[in-house]
Order: sequence, then C-alpha cells, then structure tokens
Amino acid sequence: MYDPADILEAARSIRPYLNELLGVTNAEAIDHQLAELLAQANTGRSVDNSILELLATQDATREWIAAFLQDKQQPEHLRSFSPLPGPPSIVSAAKFVCPQGDYIWYRPRVGIEPPPCPTHDIPLDPVS
Repeated sequence: MYDPADILEAARSIRPYLNELLGVTNAEAIDHQLAELLAQANTGRSVDNSILELLATQDATREWIAAFLQDKQQPEHLRSFSPLPGPPSIVSAAKFVCPQGDYIWYRPRVGIEPPPCPTHDIPLDPVS
C-alpha cells in the first residue's frame, strides 16, 4: 500500500514530535522502539510493517503517520510558511538528518539550531 521508503521517512520525521503527540513517558518508549526498528532498517531488514504497527498503537501517531504518508511530508498543521512580500520564489524548510539515518528534523524557523540526534547524541547534518 505504501512505499517502504516513505514509511522509513515518516518514522524518522515523527520522532521530534513524539513528546508533543504522546507526552514524555509514552514518547520515550515509542522513540526507543522506533530507533531500534530504524537501526534494523539500516542493516537491510524490512521493518516497514513493524513501524506501521507500532505507530498505530496510539491515536495521535496513527493520525500523524497517515497524514504524512498521504501528503509525503509533515502534516499541514506542523508546516510553517509565511510568504514574503515581492515576487514568489522557491523556498524550502531546512532539513537536517542523523548521519546514522534514523532521525529527521525540520527547522521551524530561521535562528533555531538543530538538536543532536537523540539516539546517537551526534550533530545532525543539513540536507541541501
């Protein structure tokens, strides 16, 4: 039904929002399981169904992942964009990824520094 690459992208992208979606206690447990599944994916193991099953256990994460997979980007209410005056031009949110491939973070606005990867405690790399 969904492309496995899109499911992995969604799993990496939801991690920064888990506290907001689930509260700290539940978020930590889900994040730990997601990190393990993404590590398995990095070894070539197929984990897309396991990721979907994990995120479907909570209403908030099930709705988030469904919106992400439908639009192939963050749910609309999490995207921030205010057009600048003048002629339009292509602008994109700054995207940062863990070099180990299990975490994605989008800068919500200029001036906010990316956090370290919560799994590996290393700096995130910008994606151009």
